[in-house]
Amino acid sequence: MKKPLFLSLFLIFTTFPAFSQYQIITGGWVYDTETKAFKKNSAIYVVNGLFGTGSENITNWQVKKLSDEDYILPGLIDLHAHYRVSYEGKAYDDTVAMPKIFLANGVTSTFPAGEIEPEKMWDLQQKIDAGQIPGPRILHSGPYFGTAAPDWNPDISESQIRQRVDEWARRGAYGFKAKGVNAEQLKVLIDQAHKHGLTVTGHLNSGYRNSVNPQEAIEMGIDRVEHFLGGRLLADSVDAYQSLKSLDPSDPRLDEIIQLYIDNGVYFDATLATYGAIGMVDSPIFFDFAIENEYFTPYTRDIIRSKTASAFNELCALIYPVKQQTLKRFYDAGGLITVGTDRPLLLDNYLGGGIGGFFIHREMAAMVEIGIPAGEVIYLATQQNAEALGIADKAGSISPGKWADIMVIRGNPIEDINRTRSVHTVIKGGKFYSSHDLKNAAKGKLGPLE
Repeated sequence: MKKPLFLSLFLIFTTFPAFSQYQIITGGWVYDTETKAFKKNSAIYVVNGLFGTGSENITNWQVKKLSDEDYILPGLIDLHAHYRVSYEGKAYDDTVAMPKIFLANGVTSTFPAGEIEPEKMWDLQQKIDAGQIPGPRILHSGPYFGTAAPDWNPDISESQIRQRVDEWARRGAYGFKAKGVNAEQLKVLIDQAHKHGLTVTGHLNSGYRNSVNPQEAIEMGIDRVEHFLGGRLLADSVDAYQSLKSLDPSDPRLDEIIQLYIDNGVYFDATLATYGAIGMVDSPIFFDFAIENEYFTPYTRDIIRSKTASAFNELCALIYPVKQQTLKRFYDAGGLITVGTDRPLLLDNYLGGGIGGFFIHREMAAMVEIGIPAGEVIYLATQQNAEALGIADKAGSISPGKWADIMVIRGNPIEDINRTRSVHTVIKGGKFYSSHDLKNAAKGKLGPLE
């Protein structure tokens, strides 16, 4: 007889300890990175927080048995994650609710894509690593490089940029994010980061008012680009948002910029769903499956209730179909795509927003909606994201020697990508977490208290 869901979950968390050094996970179906499909899981071995081979000389394995309804995926990697909350001109990185929300949704690694309070985020990462706070791995980006950083000096010198890179590289940053830099500053950032073997990504623009067009950045050697493909399709007489809304996705010139990405091995993170959400697009993808209001503080809920649609909401509604079609052309041509969410909590213009962690499932669904196969999208959010950040030896697949990071869901997500939202168990570094418990611990905690 099939066990009811509540009993299956009860057995998971009462018959198996939260953490053991030596674990065998059997049963269920496991995502195979090579075939981008699921296969029967015979055994996954976990040894000291890493995936093992089963050949280790260990006698005290603890066995965890999954049901045939369970599907096992590598932990998701959000390559454009934000912990940031902004309201009335003030911004801070949330360290209370967001770590739990990310982890509860199967996101075991985050690249913060520019940190407002890098010292605070560094402290959070140390507490997570020490087991004091549950949360994902924080693959630090350090402070923003550009005017998005609270301490940025527009007249910063070349030597100061190089010193800034050296300092955060020494401390263990995994890469850097540029936003609000000019061409000279970006060129120095890329050069110095590459000396440390680190990647650079950028929220760039059209070239308007001395900004940097992604095409220009690719020629400098940038590794990844966020939001806008760029090129001559973006008129430099207006900013990228205004230019994009009138772009023709069938324009033959799009092939030229796509080929530039391919020839230079540059990854593109479209952050597609965020534009659909802000544009309040009528699609099941953006229905509030997360009941996200439960996670805000009462004061934050009051702020959100007071908001009305803005010109930016209307602009994103125009941009979204353009981004859908251009991303599909990029995929069909063989372009390298990464998966990120770009979900800071911007309370001054929240309408149509969403919370990071929950939102990566919307991003994957939005990609499937435009015609990217679900098995491929899972690959992008795991293995390809790891490759893009240069950590494929540590993350991205369920392979011996990599971090033992897993999410377990109900049902086959290749048949329905929305099933990735049914996360019930998360394993990070071999430690088991209940998604339900993490979500409960985060409710009512996100946003300002007063």
